[in-house]
Amino acid sequence: IGWFSAFLAHFVKDDLAVSTIQIDNSALKKQRGTIHLADVIEALEHEYVSPHEHIAQIMELLCGLELCVPLDETSFLFPCLLPHLSPCIELLDEGFLNISDVSAVRGHRFRESSGFIPPGLFLGLVARLFQRLAPGTMEPTRMWKDCAVLFLNNKSTRVLLRCDLDESIIDVVGMAPSSEQIFVGAAKGQASIVIWIVHLIKMFLRNYSQLKFDEAWLCTNPECHASRDGRYSYHGSEFPLLSRATSKKSKAHDCDAEGCQRFLGVGHSLDLMQLSCHEPCTTCGKSQVFRLRDVIDD
Repeated sequence: IGWFSAFLAHFVKDDLAVSTIQIDNSALKKQRGTIHLADVIEALEHEYVSPHEHIAQIMELLCGLELCVPLDETSFLFPCLLPHLSPCIELLDEGFLNISDVSAVRGHRFRESSGFIPPGLFLGLVARLFQRLAPGTMEPTRMWKDCAVLFLNNKSTRVLLRCDLDESIIDVVGMAPSSEQIFVGAAKGQASIVIWIVHLIKMFLRNYSQLKFDEAWLCTNPECHASRDGRYSYHGSEFPLLSRATSKKSKAHDCDAEGCQRFLGVGHSLDLMQLSCHEPCTTCGKSQVFRLRDVIDD
């Protein structure tokens, strides 16, 4: 970790000015965490005589640790160098979240019970998802240190991932013009995209067994997910969840072998949650119907 911090210091310092590469705030924002291999070698020359001889092994190590992901043969994405999403209005200005066209919303919230989420946790999650989900699902232009927007179903379905360290929460919010478009999977209507992404997050969180996350569903009314003062925000109720008994199969579950990143296999059915209570949202007053099939049948 100390070596990696020193390595990054060659690219970004508090004053955003370094000896090998000059980066101002606007340039860093445009760069969006993308570093070319030649710049990596140049930075390593401060510590090593001939870094080019071992650059392949070094980058393989960093990718294996999910500190970066390859974009092509000559560039890598370092999530830790992504800009913060500030202000959140960027999501609306760039058209990443077309809230006005949304009629189906499903949301899942993870809240760390002690009030602490390590700053690098979300960055590692972003790196894993970027590397393993289908190409085009995530792009650097739709990623920040604390937020990412996923495109699915020919871009008609959007999934917002966001992390608030102050509130110690990670949100997964799926939005689509219709309930049918939130479904993904090998079999038609297998499960919602939110359930699949939540499953992938839970598998990732196994690396943080010392942390305890409480889970909740978010209001299904799009009005509780609308913009407020020009910014995207959630202002509905949280509906606490209880975990059902975990099957033995889930403990030996391998997402790569099962094809979970392509929404195949049984991943969506593992570690199912159930509501601890059935009450309307205290903000909008609407009763909740969380099962998508119930909505479609209606």
